[in-house]
Amino acid sequence: MMPPLACRLALGAALALAAALAPRANAQVARYSSESAAMGPGGFVLNFCVLWTCDDDPRGTTSAPGRIELVDAGGSLVGQLLATASGGRASATVSGAGAASNLSASIHLYGADGTPADGFLSGTWTLPDLGPGVYTIRFWFSQSSVARSPASTISTDTLNAGGGGPVGRAPAPPPDVTVLAPASATAFQQVGIGAAASVPPGGNPLASVVIDVSLDKGSTWVRIDSDSSPSSPADSESAPYAFGAAGTATLRATATDTAGLVGSAQATLPVGKANQAAVAITPSSAAVTPGQSVAFTASGGATGNYVFGGAASGPGPSQTVAFPAPGSYAVTVFDAGDANYNPSATASAPVSVRAPFFTLSVSATAGGSASGGGSYPPNAQATASAAPGPGNAFAGWTGDATGSAPTVSVLMDSNKSLVAHFTALLPQTISFVPPTSVTTRSPPFPLVATASSGLPVSFALDAGPVVLARGVVTPSGSPGEVTVTATQPGNAVYLAAQPVVASFAIGPPPPGVVLEDDSASTKRSDRVIRTTSFRCGPPD
Repeated sequence: MMPPLACRLALGAALALAAALAPRANAQVARYSSESAAMGPGGFVLNFCVLWTCDDDPRGTTSAPGRIELVDAGGSLVGQLLATASGGRASATVSGAGAASNLSASIHLYGADGTPADGFLSGTWTLPDLGPGVYTIRFWFSQSSVARSPASTISTDTLNAGGGGPVGRAPAPPPDVTVLAPASATAFQQVGIGAAASVPPGGNPLASVVIDVSLDKGSTWVRIDSDSSPSSPADSESAPYAFGAAGTATLRATATDTAGLVGSAQATLPVGKANQAAVAITPSSAAVTPGQSVAFTASGGATGNYVFGGAASGPGPSQTVAFPAPGSYAVTVFDAGDANYNPSATASAPVSVRAPFFTLSVSATAGGSASGGGSYPPNAQATASAAPGPGNAFAGWTGDATGSAPTVSVLMDSNKSLVAHFTALLPQTISFVPPTSVTTRSPPFPLVATASSGLPVSFALDAGPVVLARGVVTPSGSPGEVTVTATQPGNAVYLAAQPVVASFAIGPPPPGVVLEDDSASTKRSDRVIRTTSFRCGPPD
């Protein structure tokens, strides 16, 4: 509080400024009446009213505001209140001690500058405890008029409306408390609900802070947080909470001080419906022929309030749908939700309805594989193929077609089946004995080899000075080593034989008589002219 001297100096300056800004009339009369006031330990309350009355022609006159002054025992001005109205709204200015409240006005006629000419204003001036002593309240009466126009007078009379007087010491105020919450929430999802509590001026320390929620407009409450040792003079609490239903929740925060005084605040929170999990439809797709039916079943979601659509219709967890004609269809389903859940997304199962068809079933025994099975339109030609695996041979077809060819055609005039049969190939070996005593002058000769299967054996020249054709060896006239490979590739019964490699030598001819030189014609390089003696007749 200001020292008394400083307060009075400030008040004097404020009054001077108010006087300078006050509306002026050509003539003004003012006087006051006084009442004594004794301050209580809580101050003083003055209920006042201001009456404006006028003569016949107040249009040119600016009325004075209602005026009340508080003077201490020494005659010093402690406070001043000026009250007026404009546009039907009451206003009051307090200079010095106290504050104005509860202002209201009813003005029937206005003078110059929008000031009241006929009507009244009421309000309350609340003064704090200014200390002991006798104080005087001055209620001012004033008249304003235009010079030489008696009918222009406006009177302003400020009066004590009664009901006021000294105030005992004010009790301590309860704690201040505020609910802290988001703008909205979703059912079954956690949000933070909080409270902020504080001690107001003159209040007592905080003793507890609790938070409650209600989903039935306050009929029942659920406590979600309680702190019996809050921080003081300010405390903040928060608790996660998931609302079990959609609707409008009421939130309440309550703070209690050490004297048992309670401060409480409430707020409402809209709680929206929760979204559902995805809905599934079984089967997820189907392919049928006209006239067939399919049973569809819904699952997932949250409420079980399934609704079928598309080629199906109606509620429930399952629907059986008949498809009479070829085409493409869809069966849909969704969970419609309830008071707490939004509708789910829609699940869809495509359905293809095709003209009638026949099925060819193709299978194979061990040792190979078969292909060509599937669905075929009526009277279509289906082709099945058999492929033997390593070491096996195709043996033939059984079922709705027969034959030993690995590929077979089937007329699809009904459902049919085929089985491809395979047999394991038999092993075989090659016996190959290479020739001996071959010279450069040996005539052509056949190679001899046999297979245990009795199948023909083929020969291939790997190296050596010979010509090999169709299994016949012709020496080329030069000595050397000859290497030949014998093979048998097998057939539908036997596996290929292990190749056999054999080698033999081409040597020079034995000593003898050359009766003539034929080297030029034979291109032999082993020409040798030898001299030998012989005789005719029996041996000795």
